[in-house]
This record gives sequence, C-alpha cells and structure tokens, in this order.
Amino acid sequence: MTAAAAMEDRLWDSSAELQGVQRESPKTWPVVGSSFMKADQPSATAIFVANGVWWVSNHPALKVEVPALLGELNLHMVKHVNRGVDHRLGRTLLEVKVGLMQAVVMRGFYLHFVLRKRSIENYVRQAVQQHARQLIVIGAGFDTLSLRMAREHPELRIIEIDHPATQAWKRQAFEDLPGRYGNVHLLPLDLTQQTMQQLLLNNEHYQPGVNTVFVAEGLTMYLSSKEVREILSFIKETSAPGSRFVFTYMEERRRNDFQFKFASRLVDFWLAMKGEQFTWGLGDGQLEPFLKQSDFQLLHCATHNELREELLSPANRQARLAVGENIAVAQWNQ
Repeated sequence: MTAAAAMEDRLWDSSAELQGVQRESPKTWPVVGSSFMKADQPSATAIFVANGVWWVSNHPALKVEVPALLGELNLHMVKHVNRGVDHRLGRTLLEVKVGLMQAVVMRGFYLHFVLRKRSIENYVRQAVQQHARQLIVIGAGFDTLSLRMAREHPELRIIEIDHPATQAWKRQAFEDLPGRYGNVHLLPLDLTQQTMQQLLLNNEHYQPGVNTVFVAEGLTMYLSSKEVREILSFIKETSAPGSRFVFTYMEERRRNDFQFKFASRLVDFWLAMKGEQFTWGLGDGQLEPFLKQSDFQLLHCATHNELREELLSPANRQARLAVGENIAVAQWNQ
C-alpha cells in the first residue's frame, strides 16, 4: 500500500459520509498475510490506483491519454467502490479528495498509472500476437487488463489472482458489466492457506505447459528478491519456452532505498507508520543480470523517459510524470 493509499483509506469515511454512502462488504474473508488488509474490505492501494486513472480521465488536458475502453471499464470499477460518484456532489467530493492526495504525495502519480497500464497492455498484446495462449495477472486489484484483453481475444485463457476481499468486490463489479467474459477466471489467494504456485497448479483453469504471459503490476516492490525469483522459477518450470513475465519494479535510489524519485517525505513517513515500506528494487545495470541468473532474457525496459516519448501525445509531452518505477519484459528461453 502506498502512503497515499493509506491516507486515502482514512479520508474515505469522511467523504462517504458527506455523499450519504457507506462501504458495503460483499463477504467476510480471512486476512491474507499483510496486516494492513482488512478482512472484508478491498485493498486501499487498488482503490487509489483506480481513482487515479479516473482523475486523469476527467482532467481537461490529460483525458486524451486514456484510451476509451480503459476509461470505460475503470469508471465501472470506480463507481463500484465509490458509491455516489454518479451524482454531482459525490463526483465533486471524489475529485477534491483524489486531487488532494496527488498534490500532497507526488504530482504526476496518476498519469504514471495510466501510462504504466497502457505500456503493459501493449507488451501483453505483443506476447499474444507471438503465440501466448494464457494470461496470468498477479495482484490485479481493480485493474481491467483482463477485461480489455478478453474483449479482443476471447480465445485467450485469463486468470486473475488477488486477495480474497478485493476480489470479492471485483467479482461483484464483473457481474454488473454488459457482455460476456467467460474466459476470465478470478482466483482468490489466501497466503495463510497456500502459495500462488499451489493455487494455480491445483486449479482446473490453469493450463501448464503452454506459452503464457504473467503480469505483476505494482507488486514486486513489496516482495523480496527471493520471492521474485520464485515467480521466475514457477514460470520456467510450468510454462512453455517463450513465456514472458511483464512486471514493474522500483529503481534503487540509494542502498536499500526503493522509492519514487520526487515523492514527498510523507510517503516514507506513512509507509514507516504502516510498516509497509518498499522492500525490493534494482539499481542501475542490475536488471539484466538479475533476470539472466534465472535464465530469462530482458526484452524491454521502459522508464519514465520511454513512457513519455512513446505514449504521451505531443500536447502533453512535457506533463509531469512520476519517476522511479519501470516496466520490464522478460522471456524464458530454454
């Protein structure tokens, strides 16, 4: 959870009260691993990211950077977790709250989320064009990559893995969506009961031995080096050669210091308060050797510079972007 997400979680109740709404719990689930996850509440980080994409979608100058389908599906998620946003007062309150969060923590955060998602989607689409038959999204939150790919590729087998409470909310949101997404399967993961590897291997929807693209957006910074290597090992052991891992990772600013470059000091303060510091990242020149040790080849790495040059429209080329989280694409070659 980011510091902004933690702050947003505390601000939620006050804004919801003014909107005349409350969070509703679709089902009570056991707490999974992390102490900050409420047993019956969706991830505050997942809400924070979805709200950030929504904010960009409504910004007069930046909204052109949000593809129509991404904006449409994200709006559906935002409405599901922010009751009252259909009304003028609720929408205004959400705009104020979300805008304040970015101003306090780090300007350019939300646009970074949008470009991050667009970049990952492009890399996943490339993998599918090069014969990937399965998509596994780890820690999906309220991201809609699975839905976007399902519309374009109904033949693609798609699995999302996430905390049970967050996924329960997302499952309800799925039920209200028009259209069919029969190739998207939501698998809740309780880390106190089993590992991600056990969950997949014991599930009928996962097909081992085929060309697969795994996605971990905004996740690895909360893991250890060992846990990241375990994901790579699982891909290598259960997927066909040519399978890919598309993931984001933090740059190491100083030794054991993984954080966005221009983040407010409040970020470190809140993360320390919550015991949720970023725990993993890579320094300059470390990405390719790290992957090579697990027999993976680095295909692409997109920093804020690549995101700016390749994805932003000319009119917004100078817009402020968060710096410090990169997108990598690695491929296992036998």
